[in-house]
Amino acid sequence: MLLGIDIPETAEFDVVGFGLNAVDHLCFVESFPEPGSKPRVSRFMRTPGGQAASAMVLCARLGYSAKYVGKVGGDETGSFSLASIESEGVDVSDVVTVPGVTNQLAMIIVDERDGERTILWHRPAELETLPSELTPEKVAAGRILLIDGHDTAGAARAAEIARENGVLVVLDAESVKEGTADVVARTDVLLASREFPRRFTGDPNLDQAFDKLREAGPRVIGMTLGSLGSLVMGADGSAVSCPSYDVDVVDTTGAGDTFHGAFLHGLLSGWSAERTLSFANAASALCCTAPGARGGP
Repeated sequence: MLLGIDIPETAEFDVVGFGLNAVDHLCFVESFPEPGSKPRVSRFMRTPGGQAASAMVLCARLGYSAKYVGKVGGDETGSFSLASIESEGVDVSDVVTVPGVTNQLAMIIVDERDGERTILWHRPAELETLPSELTPEKVAAGRILLIDGHDTAGAARAAEIARENGVLVVLDAESVKEGTADVVARTDVLLASREFPRRFTGDPNLDQAFDKLREAGPRVIGMTLGSLGSLVMGADGSAVSCPSYDVDVVDTTGAGDTFHGAFLHGLLSGWSAERTLSFANAASALCCTAPGARGGP
């Protein structure tokens, strides 16, 4: 099945990502801690993360010209995050450093029994990118724009600018908040977390929720299902699913971000839905075999 969407043949960049970057502090424990307990951390790591930033890093590793647009804090954590993106060959010329503000960070508790993680995160309000700060030069310089929808007003404006300039808009749809509907309405390809369709539409029936999502704007809708794999509904309404790959899971952090970056590879390559999902599932599985959002071979 073809996805049935057109992508510009040329642009300054293959992909542009607008959204979050973060610094993750991974705490590996033998089992998830009980309230009031003091479990020993068996391993601790500081690694770079963030949805849009990590997806752009994967695209750069796959050989694409990639650009990241967002804000970093003016502290050492922000410098670490920015350096981690730039060192991978991602263009950061439009990243804004905010003086006197700490970067987004997370404390991630990883259960060593199955690699599942619990994320505690902090992001100062000063790191939000406002609609007035966005220009075509920043967000419409690629063949595809990936947005993660956290700064909803900025994401909606970025998507609007991109579509006005003929750029395909892909949304990493993880959570529902004020303004999410405006972002969805300006999206061409929506890649949802498992619960997003139901939470966004309020419909517990997944098939009906998908139909309502299509009516909200996107032409193509995909969804990640964790160990169950993923699925996508094309522009013609036909659907394809793909099972996950069985791997020894170390840490599930960043699996979704990796899936989205790999899905972009399928779009840019003109692959079928089946091949795109299989590749994205494989990349996501490999990410889970090593610690951190940008781990795996």
